[in-house]
Amino acid sequence: MQLIVYGDFNCPYSYLASQRTDVLQRLGHRVDWRAVEHDPQLSMTGTPSAADAGRWRRELTEVGDLALPGKHAPTNVPALISNTYAATSAYAEALTDGIADQLRRNLFHAVWLSGAHLSNAYDVRPLIAALTFPHVPVRSCLGLELPRPGLGNPDPAQPSRMLGGTIAPTGAPLTTTAWRRITSWRHDWLALGIPVLPTVVDSAGTARSGVEALTWLAGLLPGRRPDGPRTDRRSPAPANRTPEPAGALGADR
Repeated sequence: MQLIVYGDFNCPYSYLASQRTDVLQRLGHRVDWRAVEHDPQLSMTGTPSAADAGRWRRELTEVGDLALPGKHAPTNVPALISNTYAATSAYAEALTDGIADQLRRNLFHAVWLSGAHLSNAYDVRPLIAALTFPHVPVRSCLGLELPRPGLGNPDPAQPSRMLGGTIAPTGAPLTTTAWRRITSWRHDWLALGIPVLPTVVDSAGTARSGVEALTWLAGLLPGRRPDGPRTDRRSPAPANRTPEPAGALGADR
């Protein structure tokens, strides 16, 4: 089956969807993960989660109930909720470098396991470099005249990309290709008329969002049954998260 999944790295429900995406990919399903920002107007310096502690507690309780056996459900909210523009840009660039799935996992882990604040491009770049320029023990290079793997690439931009420089200091993607990706992903997600994450679109064009999307994804796993009401892509599903303000949709940065 071919699926499209929209998610945001600061959304715990999207974190569960990401874990289910990994399992489905191993089972042979083709999943196109698309990173979008649920609320582009979040502060670039981070929004204190304590400002809405009650809502976050309710969400984490629900996420814990939805988690499948053996899968991680976050139990703590980061002190600062990230604006995920830089993370979204990095993921879009990672598709070009062939590390998108690994970076998706690492971004979610950084936020929901380590409590990292990733609004700043300089906080996201090390996660990219960990994949493109992994640590090599010095002893393994002693006596070798060949350049370290990747440094012999004639592309002048390659060393910068290997060191995590795929996003600008502002968090914007480095290439037009990645910019077009995040622009089209957001446009297509908003066109569904369901400003809730995660959102899953199946091969028939049917969209499901929020808890319904997670339940449906779980139903694709072995020994489970896809259940929950089907939602026509033109009809919004009940939201499990508070939709962003109307003025924030598609807002200029």
